[in-house]
Amino acid sequence: MTLTLHHLNASRSQRIVWLLAEIGVPHEIVHYKRDETTNLAPPDLLKIHPMGKSPLLEDGDVVIAETGAIAEYLMGKYDTAYQLHPRPNSPEFPRYLEWLHAAEGAVFLPGLLQVYFRRVDMTGNPVEAMMAAEREKAASTIEAHLSKYAYFAGERFTAADCLMGFQIQMADSMGALANRPATKAWLEKMRARPAYQEMLEVGI
Repeated sequence: MTLTLHHLNASRSQRIVWLLAEIGVPHEIVHYKRDETTNLAPPDLLKIHPMGKSPLLEDGDVVIAETGAIAEYLMGKYDTAYQLHPRPNSPEFPRYLEWLHAAEGAVFLPGLLQVYFRRVDMTGNPVEAMMAAEREKAASTIEAHLSKYAYFAGERFTAADCLMGFQIQMADSMGALANRPATKAWLEKMRARPAYQEMLEVGI
C-alpha cells in the first residue's frame, strides 16, 4: 500500500515531504492550496480528517495528523534500520526526541504568533513582546546547540533536523540568522541534501 501525504502549500507539511524523500519509501503527494482570502486550508481536507489540517498521512486504513506524530510513525514503521533516528538506548535519543517535539512546541509557537500578529496588525502589543523574548531564547538555544553538535541529535542527520528545518528556514527568510553562524551553517548543509532539493521541486 502506497503512503499518501496530503500536503498544503506554505505549511509545516513541507517537513514531511522532505522526510519522506529522505526515507525513500514509495509515496504519493496530494496537493492542496490555501484560500487566497483567508489563507486557511481548503475544506477538502475535512474529508480526510476531522481537524482539516495538513500534513495528513494515509497508510492503508491509518490516517494520522500532527507533524510530530507523523514523523514518529514513519520512523517506527519504515526506518527499521535506524538510518534517520537513534535507537532508544542510544545517548543521542533524548536529544533527538527533545528537538523532534520542540519543533512543534517551544520553538514553533513564538514564530507562528509573530506571523499572526503581523497579519492582523497587532505588533507592539504586550503578548508580541513576550513572544519576541521567547523567539530570542529559542534562537540562542539553537545556536548554542549547533555550535556544539553537527546536527540536532548529535553527529548525524536525523528526522529531528527535518522537523526543525521549517522554523530555521522561516528565521532565515526574516534575516534572523545574520548573527547565528552555527545555525546558518547547519541550514546550508540541509540545503545541499538531495532530499531537501527534492522537497523544493515538489513545491513548498
